[in-house]
Amino acid sequence: MAKILVVEDDKNLVLLLQTILEKTGHLIMTATCGKTALDWISNSKPDLVLLDVMLPDMNGIELCKRIKEDRETRRVPVIILTGIMDNKTKMQANLVAHADLFLNKPIENKDLISAITMLLDKSSTDKTLRRNLFRRNKVNL
Repeated sequence: MAKILVVEDDKNLVLLLQTILEKTGHLIMTATCGKTALDWISNSKPDLVLLDVMLPDMNGIELCKRIKEDRETRRVPVIILTGIMDNKTKMQANLVAHADLFLNKPIENKDLISAITMLLDKSSTDKTLRRNLFRRNKVNL
């Protein structure tokens, strides 16, 4: 079971995403603004963040950038989910904020679940590789 933080200001969409993701066995935390999301991220260390671009207090791309610049949270996978489909926003999300994945709304439930599963699996593999590398280097010292 992974802890997923859903950052979205549309309360109906939050409820829908929470229902879908809880059915797949995940623990869901929600935030409707960037400040609350940053508090959750620093205190709860989610396994993945599902993030909207348009938030009431900060741009989701800026929030993603802050997550990725923080040494404690930079390896947390971030999926930016938005209705904004222009190329400039996509480039900012990928190049400036270093989002792991950019998905457009609306999205099919199965596609969202597949993307989340893929990133959680990749993150788990990366953690295992880093742990093994650390152990190997520690033994060689």
